[in-house]
Amino acid sequence: MIHRLSELLTQYFMKYGQATDKAEVYIYGIECFISEFIGNLLLLIVAILWHQISAMIIWTLSFFLIRTQLGGFHCKTHFSCLCLSTSIGIFSLLINRFWLYHPSFCIPTYIACLFIIYHFAPIRHPNHPLSANQIQHARAKCLRNFFVLSVLSVILYLCHLPYYSSICSGIIGSCILALMSLKKQFLTKTDMLIL
Repeated sequence: MIHRLSELLTQYFMKYGQATDKAEVYIYGIECFISEFIGNLLLLIVAILWHQISAMIIWTLSFFLIRTQLGGFHCKTHFSCLCLSTSIGIFSLLINRFWLYHPSFCIPTYIACLFIIYHFAPIRHPNHPLSANQIQHARAKCLRNFFVLSVLSVILYLCHLPYYSSICSGIIGSCILALMSLKKQFLTKTDMLIL
């Protein structure tokens, strides 16, 4: 359904001069936009129903700041991406309460996330090759974003504001996707060695 809608919109744009060539690029871009829109709309609806709009916005920002530089798991279809990203967002809203009742667990979690970011950022993807300079730059940006979010999280905690838990959940969600990608890469390499 999303693919068909993307094809129709691309045909419309090409017919009226907005898109000139490479229809498959436009179709892919429109599919991504529609999937992101639907996923964010679903998260917003859940956040409204659970009275956690602020927590969802803060989670989304912290997740985005780490995920864009760290990289991570990529699904094969837009539908599976929509399901996975929405599930991670909902799980993060649920786990926020855990961090509120057990804030001391944020420290070892941050240390584990720092280890993941320092050693593996950015996660390599065959469709997006990076030069050594780009890798170094992405890792530095990811580490900077991590430290800014960590300091902000500590400040919010010291001010007795519960939003530190959303930051923690956003960082963890990004790192979970990174670990999923690393596992997939490891299993792929292992399968190739066996063959």
